[in-house]
This record gives sequence, C-alpha cells and structure tokens, in this order.
Amino acid sequence: MYQYTHAAAALLLAITLGCSPRDRQDTASAADSVTADVSEETREAGRDVQEAARDVREEVGDYTYERRDEFRRDMDQRIQRLDQELAEVERNTEKGLDKARDSAIVNTRALRNSVDRTLERMGAATAATWNDVRVAVSRSVDSLELALRNLRSDARPMGGAGPN
Repeated sequence: MYQYTHAAAALLLAITLGCSPRDRQDTASAADSVTADVSEETREAGRDVQEAARDVREEVGDYTYERRDEFRRDMDQRIQRLDQELAEVERNTEKGLDKARDSAIVNTRALRNSVDRTLERMGAATAATWNDVRVAVSRSVDSLELALRNLRSDARPMGGAGPN
C-alpha cells in the first residue's frame, strides 16, 4: 500500500510542477482527497489482517492441542509410508557398490530412529508445551522425508528430472 501512496504523491508532484496556480490548488485538493482515501483503505486492510491473524492464532492454538490424537494418527500414517519407502530403497540397493549411497541409507535409518525419539515426547506434551512438541515432530518427519527424497533413484541435482 505504501507503494501506491508514494506513486500517487510522485504523480501529484509532477502535475503540480507543470500547472498554473489554480491548477495546483485543484491538484492539491484532489491529492489530499486521494491520500485520505488511500490511507483509510490501508488502515482498514491492516485491521482486517490483524483480525484474521488473531482468529488464526486462536483457532490453531486450541485446535492443535485439542486434536493432538488426530495429529498423531496423521504422523503415524506418514511415517508408515516413509518406512515402506525406506525399506524399498534398502531392498533395491546393493550394498558395497556405492559407499556414499550406503552411508546415506545408514544416515537415513538413524534419522528414522530419531523420529521415534521425537514422537515419544508427544506423550508428555501439555497444552503449554504442545506447540513446541508438534513443531519438533513435524520437522523431524520432514527431515526424514527429505532424506528419503534424496535417496530415490530418480533424484537429480537441484530437484531436476534430467535424463536417466
């Protein structure tokens, strides 16, 4: 919104410098009117954003703790899918051919074990600690998913699809 205000001010300045005194007075009056309108719209938009943010904070804060069992089920389903993918990668990789890949698989398996340790924290979570625990679990599972994505046989540098 500030960009619009600045653009309007620059336009009005240019018009003012090239006009007669009467035109300048009319332009100044119009500029004041436009500035007031833009300022009011900016304030209204700011209030709307603040109100929406407050609503989201209230809803998310209550929602996440109240629905922690649902969050756990969703995480368990996601982890089950990742476990299947990791098992498939381990099955389809011949050990000893590529030491870097072997090492990446070992590291991914260790990461999977750390996900279990993070999940254990959910049992002791309270309403006050829930958000931190939920974020830690999400990040842990996200890290596992990223590690698995990098292990996929079709993975390419920088996420590209490139030729085989």
